[in-house]
Amino acid sequence: MTTAERLTRKDWLDTGLQLLGSEGEKALTIERLCQVTCRTKGSFYHHFKNHGEFINALLEYWQSEYTNRIITTVEQLDNLSDRRRELDRLAAGIDRHIERAIRNWSGVDRRVQLVLKQVDEQRIQYLVGLIGEMGQIDEKIALELAIVEYSTFVGLQQLFPNADSHWLEQIFNRFNQMASAYCVALHRKELE
Repeated sequence: MTTAERLTRKDWLDTGLQLLGSEGEKALTIERLCQVTCRTKGSFYHHFKNHGEFINALLEYWQSEYTNRIITTVEQLDNLSDRRRELDRLAAGIDRHIERAIRNWSGVDRRVQLVLKQVDEQRIQYLVGLIGEMGQIDEKIALELAIVEYSTFVGLQQLFPNADSHWLEQIFNRFNQMASAYCVALHRKELE
C-alpha cells in the first residue's frame, strides 16, 4: 500500500490485529499505529473518535473475523463431515499469535476479558451443536466433548504457536475421529 492510498477502517483494524499479534497490546497506541501505517493521527481520527473506540472496534472485528465469519462459512456446507473438515481447516489457519495475544491481554483488561469469554462460549456452543449432530448423545456429553475439543484448540495455540497449519488440522481431525468413535460406542451401549 502506498502512502497516497487512503486507509479504510478495516485497514486500521487489520493493522491493529497484526501489531497485537507481533508486539502485544502495548503496541496498540495511536502513535505506533500511525508509524506502522505511515499515516497521520488525523487519518486515524477520521475513522475512530478516540483510542477506546478503536480498541472496542478491534475486539469486535477480531470476534467477527475469527469466530463469526468462520461459523458462517462452515454453516454453508450441507453435511456434517464437510462442516467438520472445513472447521478444522479454518481453525488450523487462525493466526495463533493474535489468539495468544488476546488471551494474554485479557489478563490485564476487563473489556478484553469479557469479549474473550463471549467468544469462548460462542465457539464451545457451536462445537456442542456439531458434536450433537454426530449421533444421539446427551447434551451434557456433547458439552463435555466440546470443552475438551476447544481446550485442545487453545492448548495447541499456546504450546505450538509456530506449528504448521496442516499438522494442526491433522490433530483436530484425529480428535474428531475419537469423538465420533466415542459417540458411536455410547449409542451402541444405550441400545444394548
